[in-house]
Amino acid sequence: MADSRVSVGAWWDPEIWSRARAAYMYDLDNHPGVPAGFIQWLHWVIELHLNRGVAGRASLQLQPRRELAARSDPEHPEKVAGLTRHHLLRSDLLKDLDHAIEADRQAQQYRTRSTWLHDAVVMAISDAEQRAGGQLPEIPDGVRLPNQPTKTCNR
Repeated sequence: MADSRVSVGAWWDPEIWSRARAAYMYDLDNHPGVPAGFIQWLHWVIELHLNRGVAGRASLQLQPRRELAARSDPEHPEKVAGLTRHHLLRSDLLKDLDHAIEADRQAQQYRTRSTWLHDAVVMAISDAEQRAGGQLPEIPDGVRLPNQPTKTCNR
């Protein structure tokens, strides 16, 4: 029986989106535990963040996400035009993610789904950058990631 999936919209900082794609491509070829496919990588990242628990997530000391807007506005250059992306997440994982958001809220950590995903991905980017010696591959805007990549871990 196939697992059920739910389309989940997320509001992304374009810089983090670009770096997430680069972290995924680096991990695809250099981390033996990473699954092939971006959505599978995203599932993996979410599971890692879930496993940190409420206290672990609260202790991360992440920079807040930049303020996002629907479009660029010269009068408010501090606001970045956000990207909306939809991801087909496993329904059981989404349920766990929503429980984690609720548990975090009980611990006075207030995050939307998009912000929670942002934090999970920022941690994955940081981990990949550290493993890569500080330099992730450049994935130019507009370049599509492979749909069904072959896993070729170099380690």
